[in-house]
Amino acid sequence: MTEPHFPNQPRAALELALRLAAATSTLPESSRLALFEVFSSCLPSFAPTTFRAEGTTVIARQREREIAFPSPIPMVKLPLIVYGYEQLLQRKYCLPGFVEVEAGDVVVDCGAYVGGFSLSAAKVAARVHAFEPDRDNVASLRRNFAGIDNVSLNAAGLFSQTRKMLLNISPNSVEHSLLAPDDGQVIEVREIDVVTLKDYAGLHGVAEFDFVKIEAEGVELEVFEGLGDLTPRKLAIDVSPERDGVSPADEFRDRLAPLGYEIRQRGLVMFAKLQQ
Repeated sequence: MTEPHFPNQPRAALELALRLAAATSTLPESSRLALFEVFSSCLPSFAPTTFRAEGTTVIARQREREIAFPSPIPMVKLPLIVYGYEQLLQRKYCLPGFVEVEAGDVVVDCGAYVGGFSLSAAKVAARVHAFEPDRDNVASLRRNFAGIDNVSLNAAGLFSQTRKMLLNISPNSVEHSLLAPDDGQVIEVREIDVVTLKDYAGLHGVAEFDFVKIEAEGVELEVFEGLGDLTPRKLAIDVSPERDGVSPADEFRDRLAPLGYEIRQRGLVMFAKLQQ
């Protein structure tokens, strides 16, 4: 059987991981992590992982790298870690032969969370500009990016305007949003900075972005609007139905095609490449 590009696991392995996540969802985090630690060594396609708690942070060690996550690690993330977190994120936002991070690229990681995609992109790109508005996620990012010189960490969100906005905090650290979170109730509201990519590029002397990845919990269209007249060569956009249950995929097609982009979609990620 040929290994799928994304997800990077056979179907049977995916089903096993999801069943374990469901079965352990009510356990204390320490117990869940202990079980997933054992599970990570059960199949050759998994990445053997150890976990340790450090205060409000959990450190996952795999493939000679440590990746920090805010505690508790969301249930949806535990199977992804076992699959090989950095590799999985690289595969999720690349479509081989069409949209990939290439040597010399200037990359934007919108919705960086703890930096899985940025870590993979930084191995190839000239510069990665990572954006994450939540302070707890940013704390993990600072640790994960330590010693990596070609990543610029920005504790801010991206939007269609440069201003202050309110971020709705969910119990699930991957669901914080400028909109109502689609997982759980709002437990806190925090004021954050948001910036347009056009303003950011001007401030930092960036002439153009080569690869822009957008995962913004429902405000992907606004992030794209914030590019202004910038035209990245490659786009990878999460088009999950996170805004009133509707996917922005059709609207993105309507906007991108007239700009000269060729568009492909795999699952809930849309890829676009500027035609020469």
